[in-house]
Amino acid sequence: MNVSFESPRPEIKIYWETGTDMRAVSEILRGIEEEGVPATTEERENVENAVVLAYKAAEASHLGVGIGIADTIALHFIKLQEDAPLFQIGLTADSDRLRAIGSNAARLVKHMPFKSID
Repeated sequence: MNVSFESPRPEIKIYWETGTDMRAVSEILRGIEEEGVPATTEERENVENAVVLAYKAAEASHLGVGIGIADTIALHFIKLQEDAPLFQIGLTADSDRLRAIGSNAARLVKHMPFKSID
């Protein structure tokens, strides 16, 4: 599940801080998979916060969409300002909200309406 090489394949990038609860990563990946968009994950050490991590993931993604998991969970789009993620939720979010973040990342790529994360 950990991919650490650059790929020319269009995909959503998920960067997660070392020590992250893998349940969150798995649920987010399920949400992306349900929408049929490819994604890869990469573990990162010594990250500043989830927003910065998500922006770095978006920069690395050929689709311009990244998710960062650290102090919170953030969904970012490369065309937004670095400190302004599209969505941000807490680490203790339930499975439905985690999957919705993943789905929304994929829906951003597909230009579809977002799912509610409330």
